[in-house]
Amino acid sequence: MPSLKAVAIAVAIAVSGIQATELELPPCLEPFRPYVYSGCFQDLGTASILQWRTPLDQQAMTAETCMATCKGNGFRYAGLTYYGVCYCGQTVKGPQVDESLCNYPCTGNSSQTCGGNNVHSVFVDPSFIPIDDVTIDDYDHVGCWTDDSPVGRALTYRMDIDGSTLTAEKCLAACRSEGHPFAGTEFGEGECYCGNVIANDTRAAPEIECTMHCNGDATQTCGGSRRLNLYVADELKSLEPCGYEPPVVYPSSSAPVVPSSSAPPVASEPTSSVRASSEPATASSEPVISTPHPTITTPPTPSSSKTPTPTKSLCISTTTALSTCEYKCGNWCSNPLPPWTDISSCKAAYSNCKIQLSSCFHNAGWPGSLTCFEFATWCSSLNRYCTTTTAGGSKPAYCKASPPKNPSPPSTLTITTTCAPRTPTSSPTTTSKCPIPTPSNICKQPSNRHYNFSPSNPVGGIDLPIVTCNDLASDHARNPFKLYTSPDTRKCRSFSRPQVPSACAAACREQYEDCMAVYAETCRRGGGRKVKVKARAEVGKRTMWFGEGYEEAGKRCKVQYGNCLEVNKGVTGQGKCVKFGGGPW
Repeated sequence: MPSLKAVAIAVAIAVSGIQATELELPPCLEPFRPYVYSGCFQDLGTASILQWRTPLDQQAMTAETCMATCKGNGFRYAGLTYYGVCYCGQTVKGPQVDESLCNYPCTGNSSQTCGGNNVHSVFVDPSFIPIDDVTIDDYDHVGCWTDDSPVGRALTYRMDIDGSTLTAEKCLAACRSEGHPFAGTEFGEGECYCGNVIANDTRAAPEIECTMHCNGDATQTCGGSRRLNLYVADELKSLEPCGYEPPVVYPSSSAPVVPSSSAPPVASEPTSSVRASSEPATASSEPVISTPHPTITTPPTPSSSKTPTPTKSLCISTTTALSTCEYKCGNWCSNPLPPWTDISSCKAAYSNCKIQLSSCFHNAGWPGSLTCFEFATWCSSLNRYCTTTTAGGSKPAYCKASPPKNPSPPSTLTITTTCAPRTPTSSPTTTSKCPIPTPSNICKQPSNRHYNFSPSNPVGGIDLPIVTCNDLASDHARNPFKLYTSPDTRKCRSFSRPQVPSACAAACREQYEDCMAVYAETCRRGGGRKVKVKARAEVGKRTMWFGEGYEEAGKRCKVQYGNCLEVNKGVTGQGKCVKFGGGPW
């Protein structure tokens, strides 16, 4: 396939219509920057000006409810029409009209305006960059992916392009023009799909399954039978997706920082206009919409006219910064473990290690994911040290026998300065930190004697991802449980108490995908030959063999997945994670 950078941005495409089967995702319940009002826009009648009509109840509609649903589903625009019908879209396909035409009050808040007859009150999410700032060069190819789920398509929108001339560039240009970050070509003969998310049990597939040539360019591949060549442009995603927590920035000046409330200009898209209206009423059940950019000022340093008299002695201070990548497996890096000085902090370090294991298998990529077994060995050695030894020091001798694969060692800075005069000091100040969750999984690993898997011996040695207490205090009261699949726990999915079965089902699905991507894939590449991988279990040693064929390995992964869903149907998490940071276990 020729480089996309060598292709002209303006590709001649024929997009006369879009077929859609939208998959609804949950509304965004986290605080987020509010959408900015863009104006009143007319529906031309042939198709709605916004792509997706939400299934929300129009009899109790508010602007906040519509915005939260559009935000949760990754849309740039939210639109309200006819007293409370909520639409979402990536582009607005209709002319802006006089504000007086948008005069219908919202059914859930009469102080707000919900469009009118065939006109929409349109709002834009200011956390997106303009579509015109993105080109097809910004799409990255991310491999071959499945599109065979009985539930629905991997990408929601099929673009109406002449299949006889389909090329990757034409598909990318079509998706880019509609504002979609995901694009995919399929079945060679001319299928082009776009979407905001990858949906309906889609997963990565071997590249050999995407071998059909594009009709418009035989040097390119356009997927395969029920297989997509998938592309993604991160530039078309929100810079602040649902759940985004902005970094805390301390300004150098003591002057207050005033965040901008205006949206960035959007070229060739609806422009913001100012409309005087009452402040929307927000009920307690409404999604929380706020500006997540705290105003933080640095307190001024008290001035003093006296300069302390220095002593003649010298002091040496040494500062050690933790590694940013303590253990590397393929494309994945672990978060550094906190240092330990006693049994309690040693167990906290082990917990930090254990909850990252699923993230390793998911993100390392084959064959780097095979070294995740070594990472598991390292975690296990730390656990045995904590439980069998009186812990002391930050690098115990036992763990030195299984050292981390450290691509960026800690940096040390030594500074020699004149010692400050001794002054009476108060008791030391402690810094509160989020507790590291106990790695006790509330979800159950199934057993099956016929297919030879059990809690101590999952298929391929890939454990069920951990669902345990939420480590973020701001979210714990509403969602006390979390599925740990990322080193950055802010990116992990959290769940309310009634959603525990769904959390376990998501963990089962993650285990299945890792089982196929790591274990079954290793069996496939081994051609049925035994591939030896050394690993250490929680108790004792074991040597893992990947000696099955791909079909047999895949069947075991699938059976384990079905059994996992079955045994976790009744899991409730009762008595667990009742108090933030307190268990009980």
